[in-house]
Amino acid sequence: MKKLSTKMKIFISLGTLFINFYCFFILANNYNIVYYPTASRAELSQLLDRASLTGTDYAQLLRQTGLGRPAVDDLIRQSGGKAEIIAFQQSYYTRNQLFTEKLNLFTSQETLVINNLDKSDNFGFAPLKNGDILMTKSTQTLFWRHGHCGIVTDAEKGITLESLEPGTISMKQDISKWRYYPTLKVLRLKNADEKVIENIVKYSENSLTGLKYSIFASKYQCGIIPKSANCSQLIWQAFNSYGYNLDSNRGILVTPEDIAKSPLLEIVQIKGFDPEKSW
Repeated sequence: MKKLSTKMKIFISLGTLFINFYCFFILANNYNIVYYPTASRAELSQLLDRASLTGTDYAQLLRQTGLGRPAVDDLIRQSGGKAEIIAFQQSYYTRNQLFTEKLNLFTSQETLVINNLDKSDNFGFAPLKNGDILMTKSTQTLFWRHGHCGIVTDAEKGITLESLEPGTISMKQDISKWRYYPTLKVLRLKNADEKVIENIVKYSENSLTGLKYSIFASKYQCGIIPKSANCSQLIWQAFNSYGYNLDSNRGILVTPEDIAKSPLLEIVQIKGFDPEKSW
């Protein structure tokens, strides 16, 4: 039998290494697709009746309800808000059946089975504001769980601006579809000035709508109106135009994960995300 040449042995070794790495990559991206709380449900009534909440209290409420400090404060100020927080806890602990749907030849996403959904208002969103960033990691391409994100441009009407997929342009979307992602993270700019947020939203609507989708859209396109966008680059562009660089690793491209890890943002609400991890 003819012996393999050294070059062929190296080629086979590298090929085997690549296959093993890709198999590990697939497993890592499909392990624990959705996070569910592991701690037992706690009785929250006495905690919510306190005159003021500590950092430890807010951390417990995040782990028990998926609500961040901004959402908790907004709800407590509302009539019946404490009861709504308890209802969010029920929803946060509910396990739902999932199914996977194809978006195109290479991309798919997980969705909650609608028949199993608790359709009460409390299943959905904590109080949202314009400029909030919505994120999910329930979309993947070739087993890379890159996720998706959008920016809220009209919280009252439930409108977002999103860059969706190849062959489309950035456009306004109904926010209701976000209720059916098994993973959801709502982030908000820390200590945000309302006028700045208003300007970011106006710029998004006026300059970032109608852009062609490109998975390789760069952060360094010339001019205030980029030629192309993807979901995360669009959000980065909107905030960076007003001095807020949300790319946590400062790379050439920006991903939803990069934005999720930005120290400039705080959690409003999570579902299906581990509260101890950024992504």
